[in-house]
Formats: sequence, structure tokens, C-alpha cells
Amino acid sequence: MASHWKDPKFFHATAVLAGTMVGVGIFGIPFVFAKAGFWVATLHLFVLAAVTALFNLLFAELVLRTGGIHQLPGYAGAWLGPWAKRVVMFCNVFGIYGALIAYLAVVGQFLHNILAEVVTIDPQLYAVGFAILISLFWVGRIKTIAVVEFSMVAILAIVMGVIIATGTPHMQFVNLAGWTPEFWFLPYGVLLFGLAGLTSVPIMRELLTGKEHILRPAILWAVGIISALYWVFALVVVGVSGETTSPEALSGLFEFLGAPIVLLGSLLGVLTIATSYLMLGTALFDIFNTDYKLRPSLAWLASLIPPVALYWFGLRDFISMIGIVGALAIGVESTIFIAAFLRARSSKGKREPEFIVRVPKVVLAILGAMFIAGSIYALTMY
Repeated sequence: MASHWKDPKFFHATAVLAGTMVGVGIFGIPFVFAKAGFWVATLHLFVLAAVTALFNLLFAELVLRTGGIHQLPGYAGAWLGPWAKRVVMFCNVFGIYGALIAYLAVVGQFLHNILAEVVTIDPQLYAVGFAILISLFWVGRIKTIAVVEFSMVAILAIVMGVIIATGTPHMQFVNLAGWTPEFWFLPYGVLLFGLAGLTSVPIMRELLTGKEHILRPAILWAVGIISALYWVFALVVVGVSGETTSPEALSGLFEFLGAPIVLLGSLLGVLTIATSYLMLGTALFDIFNTDYKLRPSLAWLASLIPPVALYWFGLRDFISMIGIVGALAIGVESTIFIAAFLRARSSKGKREPEFIVRVPKVVLAILGAMFIAGSIYALTMY
């Protein structure tokens, strides 16, 4: 048995990445599967899962070649200079803000669904209260965050299992047939958003200090587990609701599975959003605090207030938000990190990494071209 299976830090590190990946994007996945065609979207998922695993490993090697602890802009600046740091800073902050806004756009309604029989509060107030509560963990110790993530992911897996088990008897496999060519590209941005977890890699490295060799299997297992979870969730939801699959997955199930599944799905929504809100908020706090040297109180305010304010004043388009963030922000910063990786590899780095990813340069060129094309197309599609 591999030694990492005996180390609790392996499970904590895997949960950190898995918890970052699983967020509100999971609720948009069945919708794009239904629109594009289930098997067309399955191909998207298979390819993007492989690309995500490879890219996370490449970034992990870059992190291990770099001295000190940084966040994404800091690593770009260390290898490509101030211009790269500024571009990645913009993309990273734009992407995280966009993700946090997307989470707030639905978490208020989820909390309202759960608590409506107990107390009646405006969903917007639920969302703001949720944001403030989760933000208190951003300044906590990495170990505490890892334990919280591990607990949330475990509960999430149980709830998701109940939903899948309940929906499976109602599936109609005819709902999985067919495709719509004009929507073939629709899954790209949403799936890229749903698989994104790059911001957690530096946090995983810090968690695994002294055991950095565990980083590789933790990344592979996290990406594999979450990709399988997305596929099964899409299979059941699309199999049940077919063309009536809703943008947030749950309301389309109501007529087939009833109110209890909406309540359970809302609980699942709060859990998935909480895991990603915690990790992305922590990464954003670290950008302001570590890479830009803001005092912790100012870094906390800079991370909390903008997405809450933009949400409060009406920025709440769920599918468009996650699609743009996935294809544009993540695509641009991923292209820059390919260049940073090549620079670090050619210079042999500032420290010896615990593992090396063997990948031909032509593969990196293809990845870069894919990200650039996806970013350009996103500007015209959403």
C-alpha cells in the first residue's frame, strides 16, 4: 500500500482541492449536459478533467520549484516579471470575485428553502450573512481550514449519494440521447469553472510541508473523484428531467421527485457553496495579505466587500457568470502559467521539486492554444 494512504494529511490535502472544485458550478452542469447533448458534454468532461489534472500537476511542480509561499500572482511575477503578476492578479481577483458572486446568487435561496418553516428572511440577507460568517474562517490557520473542508466534503458526499439514489429509479435513458450542435461548446466554460481548483495548490503545499511528495496523488485523486461525481450527478438529473433540466438542476426535479428532494438539494447547495467560498476566499485573502502586503484587516475587507456589494446591487446571472469566469479568467491565467512553467523548467527552478511532470512542449502549446481560443469564444457567447 502506498505510504500516503496512511497519512491523514493526504486526505486533508485531497479534501482541500476537492472542496475548492465542488461549488455552485455543480448545479449548472446538468443543464449544459442537457442542452449540448449528454454524450457530447461527457466528452467535454473527460477531456477537461484530464487537462485539469495535468495543469494542476504542472502548477504544483512550479510551486515546488519556487522559494517561499505565494498565491497565483506571486508565482507569475516570480518567473515572468511584474507584468505577469499584474495580469494574473486581475484575472485571479476577477475570477474569484465572479465565483463568489455566483455563489451568493443562489445560496440565499437555498438557505430560504431550508429555513422557511422556521423563520422568514429575505434571501439576500441570508446570502450576506452567509458571506460574513464564512469570511471569518479566511484568517484562520491552514490546518483548521483543511479539517473544515474534509468535514464538509464528507457530508456533501452523503447528501449527494441520497439524491442520486432517490433519482435513479426515475431515470429515462431516452433523455440521454440526442444533441444540439449550436450548444456543443456550452459545457466548456461551465465545466472549466466546475473543475477549477488551482488556487488551492499553494494551500495544499503549505499543509503538506515536509511531505510535498504527497501533493501529486492528492491532486490526481481529487480531480478523479470530483469528475466522477459530476458525471454521475449529470447522468441522474438529465436522466430524470431531460429537456426540462433547469439551470440550477433542482427545480427541474420537483415534479418528478417532490419537495423533499428540493430541501435536500438545498442542503447540498449550501454545503458545496460553503466549501468553495471558504477556499476561494482564503486564496483571495492570501493574495492581498501575502502577495500585496495588505494588513489582515484590510485584506479581509478587500476580499469580503466587493462581491457582496455587487451581488446586493443586482449582479446575479448564474450561468453567464460561471461560464465567463471559467472560459475567460481561468483560460487567460492558465495560459500565463504555462509560460511561467516553461521558464521555471528551463532555469531548473529556485529549489529542487519533489516530483517532475514529464510532458512534451507540444502538449503545452496545444493547451495554451485551447485556453486562448476558449477565452476568445467566451467573449462572444455569454
